Amino acid sequence: MSVRWEGQGRAVVGIAGELDIATASHARQILLDAVRAYRQVIVDCARLDFCDCAGLSVLIAAHNAAHAHSTLLLLRRVPSQLGRLLHRVPHRLHIAQSGLPGAPMSTSCRGGS
Repeated sequence: MSVRWEGQGRAVVGIAGELDIATASHARQILLDAVRAYRQVIVDCARLDFCDCAGLSVLIAAHNAAHAHSTLLLLRRVPSQLGRLLHRVPHRLHIAQSGLPGAPMSTSCRGGS
C-alpha cells in the first residue's frame, strides 16, 4: 500500500496485490491513519488483484472511521472481482463513477443478491 498526498486535505491510498487475511491488519492501520489525517481519502484499487471478506472488513472499518472523522472515503477504479463482492453484501462505501478523483460518485450501495 502507498499513500500519496495530493494537497487540499486529500490523499490517495493505492492498494496493490491482495487484500486478504494476510494483509488486512497492515492495510487497516494505513487506512485508519489516512482517514484521521485527511479530509478526503481516495482508495485507488486499480492494482488490486484479490479481496476477500477480511479485506472487505478493512474497507468497511475505514468507511466507519471516515464517517466518525467527517472524512470522505472514496473507492476508485474498483476491479470487477471487488465489484461483485460489493454487490453481494450490504455496505455504504462510495464508489467513483470514473477514475477521476473529483468525479461524481455513485450513491452508497446497499448490496443485494
